[in-house]
Amino acid sequence: MPDPLAVRLLPADAALPASHLAAIGFGAVGRDDLDLVLPLPPLATPGIEVWPASGVVRRFQAQGYDCAVDDEHLFFRRIDIAASDIEAAAERAYRDLLALIGQTGHGELLRIWTYFDELTVGEGDDERYRRFCLGRHRALAAPDFERRLPAATVIGTREPGLQLYGFASRRAGVQIENPRQVSAFNYPRQYGLRSPSFSRATRYGDRLFVSGTAAIVGHETRHAYDAGAQAHEMLANIDALLAQAGGDWRARLLKLYVHDRADAQDAQAIVRERFGAGAPLLVLNGEVCRRGLMVEIEGVFDVLPVEA
Repeated sequence: MPDPLAVRLLPADAALPASHLAAIGFGAVGRDDLDLVLPLPPLATPGIEVWPASGVVRRFQAQGYDCAVDDEHLFFRRIDIAASDIEAAAERAYRDLLALIGQTGHGELLRIWTYFDELTVGEGDDERYRRFCLGRHRALAAPDFERRLPAATVIGTREPGLQLYGFASRRAGVQIENPRQVSAFNYPRQYGLRSPSFSRATRYGDRLFVSGTAAIVGHETRHAYDAGAQAHEMLANIDALLAQAGGDWRARLLKLYVHDRADAQDAQAIVRERFGAGAPLLVLNGEVCRRGLMVEIEGVFDVLPVEA
């Protein structure tokens, strides 16, 4: 069986493989053969993330999503430029997503990325990210939803509208939580009317999808506005999460989001020191979902085989 969801980071001008589920670009890549181009300017060597297929690919539209399926997996993406009411847009997008996976038979959400503008605009419960979390929770809430939440990332952009993409499977992954952090879905009331609806990671066979991870310990921000100190803290969270998942892990793709361009070089160097100069790494300019957080990292990891 082909390696499932074995994402690759390719040069920004690379030819796409003949069979793939999805190809995602960032910033002004200047090509029209990608499934989605996100308005997140690269702050280092640009690239595209390519998700190979495990079988013949069929492309179609359903429930407001552009989709691709292979033998096992569903790729979905949605662009809602008119999403000025982010709470309503989130609820609608996630209700449609649940209908989609029910319709196709890919009932297990593995990984979701969501990007929209003015992420932290608004005060208190009127903040756009908190309103997004409320709308998403309304769609996903079910008696067992906390045990089935996918890994997820939400990052702010400078262009209007909501853009969402991700993967679902016919097979379930295993939800992984971080012992250094309160599970996001159990955050206290001070962070909004409803907690964020995602898991810290999803293990899927020998692959681990790690959510956007920042300098949060317990539920509190550490080292506010200090990107360098936050980079070390977020990597401590990654190490704790990898240990919790069990086994030894190698990074297949890392994405580092940096709020302030001036912090990119130092934050990248800290990540390179931890994962090595050859680790596939995208460095992107985007807003993290809490004021005072300057950097965030996510990743796809492969478990290393046990030596005999």
